[in-house]
Amino acid sequence: MKHNIKRAAALLLTLTMAAGMMPAALAEETAQPDLGTVNLSLIEQGGLQFKDFNKNGALDPYEDWRLSAGERADDLLAQMTSEEKAAQMLHITLVTLKESWFTDTGVGFVLAYTYLSDSPQAAAQKANEVQALAETSRLGIPVVFSMDSVIGASWINGATILPDQITLAATGNVELVHQLAQMQNEEMRATGVRMSLSPVADLATDPRWGRVQECFGEDVETATAMVVACIDGLQGGTTLTPESVMACVKHFPGSGSQTSGVDGSPLVFDEGSLSTALSIFEAAIEAGAASIMPYGYSTVPFLGGDAVENYAHESSTVMTELLRGQMGYEGIIQTDWGLSPTAAAVAGADALGGASQREISKIVDALTEEQLNEKVRKLLVAKFELGVFENPFVDEENAVAVLGDPEHKALVKEAAAQALTLVKYENMEPLAGKKIVVAGELAQDTHAMSSGWTVENYEAPSILDAITEKAGDVTYIGYDTTLVDGACDEDTVVIYVVGEAAGTHEPQWGTSTLVFPEQQTDMMNALEKSGAKIITVALMNRPYVMTPMVEASDAVLLAYKPGMTCGAAAIVEALWGEHAITGKTPFQIPATMDQVLAQREDLPKDIVDPLFDYGFGIDVAVFGE
Repeated sequence: MKHNIKRAAALLLTLTMAAGMMPAALAEETAQPDLGTVNLSLIEQGGLQFKDFNKNGALDPYEDWRLSAGERADDLLAQMTSEEKAAQMLHITLVTLKESWFTDTGVGFVLAYTYLSDSPQAAAQKANEVQALAETSRLGIPVVFSMDSVIGASWINGATILPDQITLAATGNVELVHQLAQMQNEEMRATGVRMSLSPVADLATDPRWGRVQECFGEDVETATAMVVACIDGLQGGTTLTPESVMACVKHFPGSGSQTSGVDGSPLVFDEGSLSTALSIFEAAIEAGAASIMPYGYSTVPFLGGDAVENYAHESSTVMTELLRGQMGYEGIIQTDWGLSPTAAAVAGADALGGASQREISKIVDALTEEQLNEKVRKLLVAKFELGVFENPFVDEENAVAVLGDPEHKALVKEAAAQALTLVKYENMEPLAGKKIVVAGELAQDTHAMSSGWTVENYEAPSILDAITEKAGDVTYIGYDTTLVDGACDEDTVVIYVVGEAAGTHEPQWGTSTLVFPEQQTDMMNALEKSGAKIITVALMNRPYVMTPMVEASDAVLLAYKPGMTCGAAAIVEALWGEHAITGKTPFQIPATMDQVLAQREDLPKDIVDPLFDYGFGIDVAVFGE
């Protein structure tokens, strides 16, 4: 790499000092921003400094930070070729760096994915490297890094991973969700990531769907309040600023109502259920959501038109008629990944997820210059508002400090703790001094505490690790039922961890059943026969048919997906009575699979006589007392 990032840091420091030494009246009047650059010259005018993005030695309007974002975008558009405009619409997935994408092509958006994953310092360094390359392009337009970050900056090893949204819904604490979004903003900005593909505004109306874990439950008021809290926490208000991370609210028009719960199947709606789903997005629009993502894997037959055959993010009925026309959304429409980019652009999308540079000529041929300008202007205005033209670079040491902040870890542990929900609580005594046996392979599966939207090599303690640290000598038996008789008796307390491993679109057990697999039920049967007291801890990405597990247990604690960073500690501290248990179920929990099959995919809370209803939970101040 030819570009010297240390030079950028030194220049940034020099400019910061220069701004600090300006006369107070002048600084107050003009608010000289801190400028950061590696490859650009600075223009001096009236005692102020500006970056020479197009390298012509003159101060162009788009280089003048005193002008409005709209004025700057209009001037920049006038200098761009059609191909350069189309390139700004590309939102590529960056796995391996190719310099020409930024020096020559000038792509507009980059999904960080695994490219930034190694560490906070490496993430900051690599983001700076890409921005330095972008400066050398003809017009020097900076890149916006994004992340699929529904649980925080989770694609960076060492980031603070949030509990999944379904877990946060169990807390019922909207202010806590807001604080977590502010924390996420800090960690993403520290590593150069300025767009979060979150929050998820889908309603968890079908328990079979594998992405229930990403929703704020099945109560529309709770989901709405938490989505709005996320937007405000990420963006800091209804308009973008240099302190903002752009929110991308997904998946329009609400993808929780998959046919039979199968992800990617047609969405099921009627007039009433569509209105309910859209109400969350209406609130998101009012809250100033910078971008909205239509779903990339499902059609919406109820809407008619091209939504019958086209995925939502390739449908003009969904994007242009409904989102733009009927709902009046004026922000960025960001597609999902895995699409036909040019078709999506024609249908109404602005930023094209997963699109490659091969699409540029197709986009230019398919769109009029007026259409190109309208779409790209939105993207450029957002970049000017975010302040990335003035300084897209970040401090590597600061990234390490921010992502390692113990206050962040304390906050996510508090969230995981507040979500813990007791649905059965009998015959319990303090665990201190008891003979402890840990069962279930998920007890040592760290990644099972989060959904699959994380870097693979993330390191954190498992539930077994946390129990061992707390209790000292414990016995672990996994799913080996032959070890039960030798390990368990009436004086034993078994902590049995059940549920599904980490996953994303497709849950581990598939969508056809919510019944625990034979391996887990066989172990429960063996434990019950041993006479030991059984505390079942359920890691849940969606509601399960829990009847047999509940009947065989003395206590059942729902942990949902508490987050890898501190989820294990929150669970163990609760079981050892170190904090109260107050969570409430964010969805109905069925008693039988027949109940699941009888409910409608698109209606919340429509299971008749569930095992546990929405909002159920036994409050316990000190577990075991």
